[in-house]
Amino acid sequence: MVREVLFGGQSWALLRRGLDAGAARMKATAQNVAHAGTPGYGAQRVEFEELLGNAQARGVGLAQTHPAHLASHREPGSLPRPRVVPTRDPVPEGATNNVDVERELVVMQKNEIHFQALSQVLADKYRGLRDVIRPS
Repeated sequence: MVREVLFGGQSWALLRRGLDAGAARMKATAQNVAHAGTPGYGAQRVEFEELLGNAQARGVGLAQTHPAHLASHREPGSLPRPRVVPTRDPVPEGATNNVDVERELVVMQKNEIHFQALSQVLADKYRGLRDVIRPS
C-alpha cells in the first residue's frame, strides 16, 4: 500500500518508461553502428514518444474521486512500452545497407542528453522523498 502511494503515480511510470525507451534506443543505435558495414542489414529505431503522444491523445489516466466526476479513459498502468521497429530509410545507391553512421551518432547524443535529464528528474523525486522522510 505504501509503495503504491509513494511510487505508483503516473509521473513515476512515465519516468520509468522514458528511461526504458532511452536504454532501448541506445541498444538499437549501437546495433546499427556495429552493423554499418554488414550487407543487407536493416537499421532499427525505437518508437516511444509517438506511442506516448497517441496514448495521451486517447485520454489521460485520471483517478475518479467522486461518482459525479468524469471517468478515466485509460487505466493508470496502460502506458505504452518502447518498441524497436525497422527504419523506413531507403538504401542509398552504392551502399550495402541503410545505416547512416552520422545520423546514428546524432541520435546517440540526443538520447544521452534526454536520458540524463530523465535520470536527474528521477533523482530529484527520490531526493524529495528522502527530505520528507528525514527528520529535521
